[in-house]
Amino acid sequence: MRAVATLFACAPAALAAAITPRAGSVPEGPWTAGVWRQPVDDDVFFSGNAINASGGKFWVNRGTSAYCPEGIEGLDCTLYPGSRTVFGGGNNTVSLDVSVPGGQQVYVAPDGALSYTTAHSAFMPNGSIVTGFSRTRSESFGAPVNWGMDGHSWLICPVGEGEPREKTYQLFSLAGNQKEGCLLTGVRTYTSSGPDAWQYA
Repeated sequence: MRAVATLFACAPAALAAAITPRAGSVPEGPWTAGVWRQPVDDDVFFSGNAINASGGKFWVNRGTSAYCPEGIEGLDCTLYPGSRTVFGGGNNTVSLDVSVPGGQQVYVAPDGALSYTTAHSAFMPNGSIVTGFSRTRSESFGAPVNWGMDGHSWLICPVGEGEPREKTYQLFSLAGNQKEGCLLTGVRTYTSSGPDAWQYA
């Protein structure tokens, strides 16, 4: 009986140890991201819906837009399906995990829109923010890895019409939590393989 009691007494401690953040516990390497939202005063919830790159911005419920130039000697575009949006870094700066020379930088535009540079260009509008990103292990059950930015909140803003969980949303990172018609959300990251795209378009 004492052995059984000891076993049950140790179980909560073991579970807590499994989900408590540990130094260096955030996985390195490429990752994908998804919105995670448990509503408080509405019924719009998301549980990891993918964040995808398209047209220089990031979206939920819109496919990834990628490009690989055909006919270049030594370049096998079948290696780059472009079906997923894969990121790299995450501690202070973030980039898209691509093979195009020069890469593609992720930044927050002056209007708060999470954005990325075009291939072969480092241009960003004046006032854009490049630093301050972080990936951290949460103490929540399952120990998810959250993506955030210093002093900013993630918001998803609807584009077009449709059912709340099916319409397209654009992702913003704002200092504050108000933007008319938008919803506060969390963002989680997931270990991935990459690169999946030669470049994002």
